[in-house]
Amino acid sequence: MPVRHKIDRIIDVTGLLSPGPDLITRKVLAEMEKGKTLEVISNDKAMKKSIPSICRKGRYRLVEIIEENGLFHYVIVKQDSTKGL
Repeated sequence: MPVRHKIDRIIDVTGLLSPGPDLITRKVLAEMEKGKTLEVISNDKAMKKSIPSICRKGRYRLVEIIEENGLFHYVIVKQDSTKGL
């Protein structure tokens, strides 16, 4: 997979149904230090809307979305500002 960012943590929520993946993603991001990068792997198409929303509402920047073999890879950086993608 062509992720070009240093990944500090990966969570795989493949197979989980909403709202599980969103809750897990929010919890992990809240626990991470500023400047760290999270990759979320999911097969839930609904996350294409929820991940950007999570980023806009939090202090996270969505830097990359990759779809590969039915899986979505979201790369998110925890930051100080509230700007999203």
